[in-house]
Amino acid sequence: MLARCAVLPGMIASIIVRAQQCLFRSGHVRLAHILRTVGVLVVSADFVPGMEIGTGLLIAHPVGVTIGNGLRIGNNVTLAGGITIGARNPDGRVEQEFATIDDGAIILAHAVVVGAVRIGKHAQVGANSVVLTDVADHAVVFGVPARKVGTREELLGDATA
Repeated sequence: MLARCAVLPGMIASIIVRAQQCLFRSGHVRLAHILRTVGVLVVSADFVPGMEIGTGLLIAHPVGVTIGNGLRIGNNVTLAGGITIGARNPDGRVEQEFATIDDGAIILAHAVVVGAVRIGKHAQVGANSVVLTDVADHAVVFGVPARKVGTREELLGDATA
C-alpha cells in the first residue's frame, strides 16, 4: 500500500504541500520555497508558500495546479487538475486579495478563482469556469463568468448537517 501511495501524483503533491506548510509556519521560508520548486519539477504543480489548508485536501490530478500564498482552504476540499487560484492584484500596487474555499467544496478541472472571493461550503465550481464573485453554500456554478446552475443539497442529503 505504501509503495502505491508513493507513485500517485496527488499523494506526492499533498506531501509536498503539507511539508511546505510546516516549513513555512516554523519560519523556514527559504526551504518552503525550495519545496515549491520541487512541486513544479515533480508533479507540475505550483504551491506558493503561505496558504492555510485544513485537513482532507484532495488534489486528484495535480498537473497544472497553481495556488497562491494567501489562499485559505477548509477541510475536505477537492481540487482537480489545471486549476488556478490566485490574487486579483498581482502587480503589487494594491494589496493582494486571495480566496477562501470553505469545507467540502469541489473545484473542477481548469477552473480559475480570482481575488477575495468565497467558495461556500460544499459548493462546486464547474470545469473551465472563471469565478469572480462569491459562491453560495451548496451552489453549483459554471461558465465565464461563473453563474449558479444548480445546488448540491439534494446530492448531499443530511451529510452536511
